[in-house]
Amino acid sequence: MPQFDGGMRRLPGFAKLITSFDQWFSRQSTSRQIGIGVAIYLIISVIAYTFYGDNACAVVVDDKVIAVVDNEKNAKRTLGELVKFKSDQVGMNLFISQKVSYKSVRVEEDEILDLESFRRILGEALSLNTEVTSIVVNGEKKIFLKNNDAEELLEWLGSIYLGEPGEQVEFKEKVELVTCSANIDELIDLEGAKKLVLHGTGKSQQYTVREGDTAWDIAEVFKMNLEQLKSVNPELDLERLNAGQILTICQGVPLINVIATRQETVVEEIPFKVEVKDDDSLFSGEKKVIREGVPGQRIVTYQITKENGLEISRQVCEQSIIREPLDEIIFKGSQTMLASRGGSTRMNWPCAGSVSSAFGMRGGRMHQGIDLSAVYGSPVTSSAAGRIAFAGWEGGYGKMVEVSHGGGFVTRYAHLSSISVSTGQQVDRGQLIGLVGATGHATGPHLHFEVLINGRQHNPINYLP
Repeated sequence: MPQFDGGMRRLPGFAKLITSFDQWFSRQSTSRQIGIGVAIYLIISVIAYTFYGDNACAVVVDDKVIAVVDNEKNAKRTLGELVKFKSDQVGMNLFISQKVSYKSVRVEEDEILDLESFRRILGEALSLNTEVTSIVVNGEKKIFLKNNDAEELLEWLGSIYLGEPGEQVEFKEKVELVTCSANIDELIDLEGAKKLVLHGTGKSQQYTVREGDTAWDIAEVFKMNLEQLKSVNPELDLERLNAGQILTICQGVPLINVIATRQETVVEEIPFKVEVKDDDSLFSGEKKVIREGVPGQRIVTYQITKENGLEISRQVCEQSIIREPLDEIIFKGSQTMLASRGGSTRMNWPCAGSVSSAFGMRGGRMHQGIDLSAVYGSPVTSSAAGRIAFAGWEGGYGKMVEVSHGGGFVTRYAHLSSISVSTGQQVDRGQLIGLVGATGHATGPHLHFEVLINGRQHNPINYLP
């Protein structure tokens, strides 16, 4: 039975053992006593660590423990292998954007992950960045590309809208190339970047080609230019479309707009004015040409500006008159009256000039109005009194004005260089609504004039004096 010494339980012989060790220890030298004490301390520490110390390594990413592995060495090696694998995959040197640290912990054995599981968790938790070139548009980082790809993208964008020799190209927005770090998930390839700058983030839709469709017609309907249409349909030959083919249509706003300017000197005709005089001796609707008009001629230099391939302005830099025009004089019996619900509407010619392209088939498709040749900047007036139904940019029409005269009658004035009225405004017959230009799909300055009755185009000549 155990014995008690001073009220404490003790094992038989333990006190004698302690006494013997104490007597032996006291006979040792001081230096030897210190050495023995240190040895005893280390033995006790090792035993305590074995039973109570850390047995694993916790991996911490941005102050959050993501995994526990057997030791720090294996954790660091696995991390390095993962970064190298991802770097080789994208062909760029990657680095970790977060703070990664390690700390010793004691856990149950089943809480320690194998290295394969740890690698998978690392791949999900880490954000891998690289040094890239960002295309900055108006101060905002928009596209992240490899360095050479960014320069190639801007060179390509500046070249696709070059149409005439001597054009100077610049971007409408402030565009800069800035070296920065970006996550690999933000990188896009060169082809993807080309679509992005042309279409922005607009949504795509499908269009089925119909009999008689041309690429130009389709682009005009969807307010795109041909280069945009080509970029989203690279596998198709847009010059040879067949009925039933499926086109991708993307109507987004371009991320970067290309401005091209050039000067062009041409010899052009100065349209003559038509002076119409009443003659009571003629029946209603009859007219007689008293003097044939003779167009003049001038040498003019234009400063032409295009945005994304479409002309938006044409300014006269200088001109020299070679021959003044001779006005045409016509006698007529009465004004032509165009019936409407409220009575009748008197129609005038919208500008001075001769008909350069008539109503009807032209180049394999329907020309829905007439083109009147006129000097750039010549006044355009409303053919009759009415209300401005639309005033602004309208695809291939460029700057355009529509005037509603009541009863479903509308007149349309297109390719203007400037607009002098606003939507909803009331105008009188002969009131200035804009100036002749060449905006939209136009090869030179002229006025495109249409007459619509209940939404359908009719030949304007039938309604003009």
